[in-house]
Amino acid sequence: MKLAICAIACASLLAACATTPVPNARPLNTAQIEAMGPTPVVLAEENAGVSKSWFMADSSAAGAPYGLIGALTSVVMDAIINYGPSKRAEKSASEIAEIISLEELNASLVREFQSQAAASAAAQGVRFTEISTAQRLIDETPSDDAINVSASYVLAEDASTLRIVFEVTYHNAALPYVTPYAFEGAPPKAETTGPTYRNTFTYFSRSLPAPELTPELRERLIASIQESARDENGALPAEDTDEFKSMTKELEQAQDNSLTKGEIAIFLTREWLKDNGAQLKAEIANAHAFVARYALLDLNRTVVPSIDGGSDTLVETQADGRTILRVGSGATAGSYTSFAGHAGSFSTYGNAVSIAKDRTERMQELRKESRRKTE
Repeated sequence: MKLAICAIACASLLAACATTPVPNARPLNTAQIEAMGPTPVVLAEENAGVSKSWFMADSSAAGAPYGLIGALTSVVMDAIINYGPSKRAEKSASEIAEIISLEELNASLVREFQSQAAASAAAQGVRFTEISTAQRLIDETPSDDAINVSASYVLAEDASTLRIVFEVTYHNAALPYVTPYAFEGAPPKAETTGPTYRNTFTYFSRSLPAPELTPELRERLIASIQESARDENGALPAEDTDEFKSMTKELEQAQDNSLTKGEIAIFLTREWLKDNGAQLKAEIANAHAFVARYALLDLNRTVVPSIDGGSDTLVETQADGRTILRVGSGATAGSYTSFAGHAGSFSTYGNAVSIAKDRTERMQELRKESRRKTE
């Protein structure tokens, strides 16, 4: 009996391993392009705006071998370590929210898609017609027979770079997805359902240079840490609280001769805020133009991406040196990435993001209102 169970388990494992992986991107075929023709575009209304990434400490694995006491100790230590970075990230997101409203983000994306629709009005194949927006926070169901677009805006851990990721899909029950890949036996379920078209477009802003640590900058850093720790009444945390311990730890770190990513972010966020966020707004507008243009081009492209498709393809080099690449292999094969011509140091995006406080509260209210309507 045991041998039979083992044999069944091994057979299942081998079957799973035999499933051929395919890229996330789903191109249209010629017949689908002809069937779509002029198609409306529905843009997901923005709710979070520009969020700020940070690295959340998690020592639960280290505490697990020590049972309940170890787990509780890990929770307390993580709370102390994470309090300052999370609050500072929320503060950065809130400061940016003050200069770039959700309405501005939505209007900018609408404007670029409308511009692309006008430019391609006489073209053959898929083209954009009416451009509209929809709130997707509560109901994420995509619009049928429409090109659906969503975006996420995230500042790097050190706030040097803004990364904007667009997801573009087309759903139509009357024009279902047909996998272009060959499988041994029946295709996996994932290749029999879902959108007819799907791809990802990622935009990276130019990177701001990290500031040089000077005595004056260290004093500004200490003042900023203390300011971030104050409550709504302007008071510093009371001694023996987690907030006080977190502030103390950050002040100790500020005395060394290097800047952490979180510390760099304090100063680079200020750079993005200069001139009422002019540079940040320009990057966002450029990203919106990028996705509007390349989504339309890709919707009319029938080349099927491959996991082992080879190297990336340089699609375009713009006048300012910005490059557009199409990924050649791996799970993201077929997707597009826009890089600044003068890239700085490699940016990281942590494992957590913080959203502006008022936008978090707004999303909570929207969810509450939705629940009230269904009660």
